[in-house]
Amino acid sequence: MAFVDNFWESDFTGVQGYEALLKRLKDGKRMTADFEDFLKQRAKAEENYAKELMKISKNAQGLCEIGTLKAAWDALKSETEACGREHMAAAQRLTNELEKVVRDFREKQREGRKRTEEILKKAQGTKRSAFNHESKCKSDYVTKCKSADKAEENAEKNTQLPPKKLEDLRVKAKRARQLSEQADQAYQEAVINLDDAQVSWERDMENCCRTFQDLEEERIAFMRNTMWKLTNVGSSVAVQEDELYEHVRAVLEHCEVSQDIELFIQQKRTGDIRPTPIEYENFYGNNPPESIRPSYQREKELKLQQQQQQQAHQHQQSPAAHVRTDPLPQPPPPDPGCDGEEDGYGTIGMDNVGGGSGGGSAVVPLGRVRALYDYEAQGEEEISFHDGDTIVVLEKEDENWWLGTLRGCQGMFPCSYVEELG
Repeated sequence: MAFVDNFWESDFTGVQGYEALLKRLKDGKRMTADFEDFLKQRAKAEENYAKELMKISKNAQGLCEIGTLKAAWDALKSETEACGREHMAAAQRLTNELEKVVRDFREKQREGRKRTEEILKKAQGTKRSAFNHESKCKSDYVTKCKSADKAEENAEKNTQLPPKKLEDLRVKAKRARQLSEQADQAYQEAVINLDDAQVSWERDMENCCRTFQDLEEERIAFMRNTMWKLTNVGSSVAVQEDELYEHVRAVLEHCEVSQDIELFIQQKRTGDIRPTPIEYENFYGNNPPESIRPSYQREKELKLQQQQQQQAHQHQQSPAAHVRTDPLPQPPPPDPGCDGEEDGYGTIGMDNVGGGSGGGSAVVPLGRVRALYDYEAQGEEEISFHDGDTIVVLEKEDENWWLGTLRGCQGMFPCSYVEELG
């Protein structure tokens, strides 16, 4: 799953998808900062513990002891001091190898997020301004068209007025029509500008989704690896503490970047429907001028062609595409009452089904079947149906093909695609 396919919305100026992604990255930034603070406190605790161990070893008395017990006591104090040195080394590793690395990584993530955030905010502002301008031009266009129509109607109705007044009305009507044409031109230009802004924003939004997903995947992987290093530092201090960290390692072994990304998308996704482009609407219902047609319909027509090509490819890969040449699935046993003597795709009128009169012998339905799969007719003699459709069986041609009716259409269909109803 990918961010670029799951954080769009139908609202033309909506930003919920972007805000959900941005919040996720900011939450990740906060988590990274919390982890950095955790490492700092952990290193401080190791350092304090190390100092206490070495202080205990140095201040230990027991100088009056003699013999083998004195040797054991000296060894105990020496090992205690060595253990303190191990913890001090661990504190230094936590500070130099982990805490500093996390701090540098957090700064790197911030810079990458900031650049992408600025680019998309600029694109959103441009699109919002173009949208507001288009709405204003459209309203002005509609108003001026109505005024021009009213002025022309007024001039036509008052032909009985004196010539001078009538001429004034015609001049006003002509001027009103010129203003409506100017408003129409401004409206068309606004639609073109909005379409350009929309295409630019959508491209920047796609780049933003990919960049944010790259940053989030990198952060999750970095945090996982850094936590793993932390457990290794703790395990290296003392073998006895290894069992405490084993559980952490077991949990980290199940940490997967793709699983976290998928979980976030499932919980916070806003949709996969992108905004529909706003098209030019001629006041009189005419087709849009050719001068603006390519700019806002080009992408729509391209997407339609891609969908048609994809559907054609899926049709070629479906079982129905090879129904004439490939063996069909084993059909259910034929009905004992079916003699299967009809040859070819015989045509039986619908008004003959069920004993109706139609100038021929009545055809008694053999029963009903339910479609198990979708099937697309491969010729005029066949019928198409969808999974779940109920078909009336008129004749069982052979072990593979039956004749039936569905929604007023009659034709052949593969019997292996259906199941008989009781």
